[in-house]
Formats: sequence, structure tokens, C-alpha cells
Amino acid sequence: MLDAVLGHLSTQRAADAVRRIAPGASIVAAPGCGTPETLLTALGEHADGLGRPTLYSGLQLGAYPFLPAAASGHLRYRTWHPYGPARAALEPGKVDYVPARGSAVPALLDEWATSVALVRVSPPDRNGWCSLGPSASYVCHAVARAGLVLAEVDEQTPRTTGDSMVHVSQLDVLVDADTPACYFPAAPRDATSDRVAEHVLGLLPEAPTLQLGIGAVPEALTAFLAGSDLGAVRFVGMANDAMVPLFERGILRWSDIGDRPAISAAELMGTRTLMDFADGNPSIVMRDSRISHAPRALAAIPRLVAINSAVEVDLAGQVGSELVGRRQVSGIGGSADFVEAGFGSDGGLSVIALSSTTPDGRHSRIVRRLGADVVSLARHTPDVVVTEHGVAWLRGRTEAERTEALVSVAHPDHRAELLADPQEDR
Repeated sequence: MLDAVLGHLSTQRAADAVRRIAPGASIVAAPGCGTPETLLTALGEHADGLGRPTLYSGLQLGAYPFLPAAASGHLRYRTWHPYGPARAALEPGKVDYVPARGSAVPALLDEWATSVALVRVSPPDRNGWCSLGPSASYVCHAVARAGLVLAEVDEQTPRTTGDSMVHVSQLDVLVDADTPACYFPAAPRDATSDRVAEHVLGLLPEAPTLQLGIGAVPEALTAFLAGSDLGAVRFVGMANDAMVPLFERGILRWSDIGDRPAISAAELMGTRTLMDFADGNPSIVMRDSRISHAPRALAAIPRLVAINSAVEVDLAGQVGSELVGRRQVSGIGGSADFVEAGFGSDGGLSVIALSSTTPDGRHSRIVRRLGADVVSLARHTPDVVVTEHGVAWLRGRTEAERTEALVSVAHPDHRAELLADPQEDR
């Protein structure tokens, strides 16, 4: 049976596969732990013969082997979530940043007329079904719309369920993955991140549905849930390694209910621990980001608490999460979608959680004005801002009350500066 469904496919070397890309094509690559490193390496090595194609992607892991081709002008790279080496390589015309929220990306692929998809998949089963494993988000739509789908096959890719399933009839070329899978190890926790997480834990309602961003605070909060008395918890958006032990402790419930699984994720961002646990596990369901990040649908979930980080928050409650000074360090990601959902959920919350200072302690992350004048989240969106110094409630507060609350959670060494006469800024 498998031979029959594989009949239309050709198995090629990665170099030969990328040479099938038409000159000047628009290419999209799977992100995160689904990064197709083998194909991206070949693309970088042979981009000079492809008529300067454009590559689009979200947060890539791995070595970004195509960046030299972008630097030489043989390839244009556009990303809505710069990470790792791409942060330093940002340069208009070669590596460009596209401000975009997570739920909008599939529609943007249509606008950009992407015609080639690069993905990493599990081997096909006896009926010809492969899995995109840890990454569904915009990837399932990229596969559906692309005229050419190049898939590298990795036996270690977990067979996840939901929108991550693709049939070999949707694939054009199979390549053996000769690079290891990309993993996302936990961010290192410290006393500050743990204290922030403890404050957030105190805000959670009974039996919440949680959305967590990336970083030490979400990792700490997930670990603290193991000792909580909140009852059954669900997660949406993303999964990490720290969620695995919660099943054994009964915090996350084993479930085969597809519409409300224990974890409904667009991305699995973890290590082999998470991937092995997700393999064939019906309690973890992968979703297209048009579903996983849809604010209206998410807001219908009661007690949805969205917990996201930031680079800085100003005294008006505006959130900057993309730049440090003038340097682009991140993207909007799903935060814009989830803060709206948490705000609108019955019994839910939109939480911004961050340390009060930069790691060296020299600069406050509660600021009078956003440093780059780029607002990632408007001041009316967060309900509450949390640092290691406490909780600042913003919902329903006046401008003066917001200032007072935010100064109270700033580091004590910086509070006087924050309260200085604002006329000095003019």
C-alpha cells in the first residue's frame, strides 16, 4: 500500500531538491523545532543559481545556514520573528523584519504568493500520512498552498495529531534529513524569575486555561503549577518541557477529546523530552495558528489567562516587546492575539510579566517612555503588569493610578527617577 502512495514522489539529495525551485520564487520555511535545517543548508549553498529568491519564516532555530547567501545578496530573507543570528544580520533588502501577529501569518503567505514550502516531517505511515511534528502554526497552510513542497524526513520527528498531519500526496520531494532536529532548551531560571512567577501564580483562577510566552518566567510558572491547588489546567498556544510532569501529577488531564485537549498548541518548543511525550499522545493536539491564535475563539474560553513577557513597559501601560533600544530582538508573535483573548475571556486576564531591571541591574524595564517609540501592545490591552516586586493592576485605572501602580513594581533604585518631573523630557 505504501509503495502505491509513494509512487509520485522522488527521493533526492537536498542539493538536487532545492534546484527545483523556480528563479525568484517566494519560499516559506517551517519554524521552531520543525526547522528544516537540511533543506535550509542546501538553499544557502545554492541560492546563487536561483535568481535571488525570497525566504520567509517565523522563529528559526539552528544555525541559520542561509544567512551568508542573504549577506551576499543571492537570497532575501524576511522574518516576523528574528531570533539568534538573524538579530545581528538585520539589514533592509537582505534580512528584513515584518511586524505581524501570529494569527495573521497564514493570510500573509497568500499575499506574498509563497509558492515553495520547506518542511521537516516524520516518515509516512502505511497509509501515507506524515506528521509535521512540533510545528503546525502557519506550516499546514504553507503546505496546502505551495506548488512545490520539499520535505526532509527525520525518524525522530514526533507523530503529533491535529493540523500537523499531511499526506504524501501533498509532498513533491522527500529528502533524508542529515542534520539533527532543532530543540529549544528551557531558559535558565533564577531568584528573580521565580519571584515573578510566584506573583503570577497568585493571580490565577481555579481551573484556568493558560497561554505562556517564551522565557524563564513561563518555565518557572509551569514548574510551580505542580504544587498548586488550582485543579485541572489546560494550555493553549505553545508547549514546553515543564508541562510533561504535570500530567503525572494530575494538573494536566489525560484526554482524547480533540476540541478541548489538555494542550492545544501551534508549536512545541522544547527538547527530546517533550517530543517523545508528544509522539502519538492525543492529549496534545497541534493547531493552525488561524485557530490556535484566533482572539475571538480564544476569548470564548472561560478563565483564559494570557501571560507574556516584554522588553519594557512605560508608565502609560504601553508594552514594548520587539526592540532593545533601536535593535530588533524579537517579534510580536502571538502576544497581540492572546492579550486580546485574555482581556475578553470571562474570568480571564491579560498579564505582562517581566523582571524590573535589565540583567545587569543598571536599567529599569519600567520606563517613563518606551525607548524606541515602537508600541507592541497598546496601553488598553494589559490587565496587569507583574515584576518580582509585585502586581500592578491597570484595567480600569486612571493614568495617575497606572503610574502609581507601575512605579510600585519598579526596582526601588529606579522609582525616584520614574517619578521625576516629566517636563524634563521636553
